[in-house]
Amino acid sequence: MRPTIHDTCYRSLAWVLKPKCHVGGSFMKSDITVVGLGAMGSALATALLDAGRNVTVWNRSPDKMMPLQESGAQGANDLSEAISASPKTVICLLNYSTTNALFETPKVSKAVAGRNIIQLGTSSPQESQDIKTQFNEWGAGYLDGTIMCWPGNIGKPSGRIAVAGDSTAFSECDGDLNILAGDMRYLGSNVRSAATLELAFLARLLGIIFGSIHGALVCEAEGVPVSEFTSILPPGDRAIPLTETIHAGSFDKISGGGASVDVAGEAVTGLYDHAVSMGINSELPTLMREWVRRAQDAGFGSQETAAVIKILRKS
Repeated sequence: MRPTIHDTCYRSLAWVLKPKCHVGGSFMKSDITVVGLGAMGSALATALLDAGRNVTVWNRSPDKMMPLQESGAQGANDLSEAISASPKTVICLLNYSTTNALFETPKVSKAVAGRNIIQLGTSSPQESQDIKTQFNEWGAGYLDGTIMCWPGNIGKPSGRIAVAGDSTAFSECDGDLNILAGDMRYLGSNVRSAATLELAFLARLLGIIFGSIHGALVCEAEGVPVSEFTSILPPGDRAIPLTETIHAGSFDKISGGGASVDVAGEAVTGLYDHAVSMGINSELPTLMREWVRRAQDAGFGSQETAAVIKILRKS
């Protein structure tokens, strides 16, 4: 539920009246900072605001801060100011390479000292390990997490987030993290755990996606409408929008909760790279990666993942 004007006024007044403190020589303005305001980052910031937290936000495109500022968040002029404003920062950026590029500048890396950093994004287990080492060297506590739900689930009992890393950092951030998801899981001090769990979940999801594409192909080969396949799937099944797209032939429109062939390709490549790096069996991700590459070569990269069926029909 969006805050009313009374909620916004109350938050603004509470921020003015709230006692300020100094941590590490920096003037603290808020309880927590959110960096990265895409659909997911905005949902995280909104949930914290709705729970009464004083929130500072920052995004490379300042216009994305405006809706949250209207809801009571404090907008920072730059990243170092955003980090310095709070004892905790949630990072929700496209990838860890982006995080590295933004945080490695001396001004920003100095600002993280004495603070807790919670990064919620997609990474490999090795990337999680490497970035923890870097933040610890800068003097920050670090938690690495994965969000296993849609933006609409954030702040609700249906939300699911898993984090791993410094136990002290988790105890200090636990109250804020539990606002973000009803199913909040701390996986322990092994910082690779959250990214590993995400890979395992991704393997299952990709199996459903590509297995369902083949299932639709089976129906087409036998003259059974793909809509009949859709009708026997359980409510909420991930394959429903996929098979509906195949039945309708609406590949140019990304289905609700769906993704493009290019996005699926990034996911499959991550799964493949991990299998190769760890020396485990890579046959399944190799097959899925080959299907995606053929679809991309055919010019279907921007279409719904279901478009992979078009290259399988030609086999």
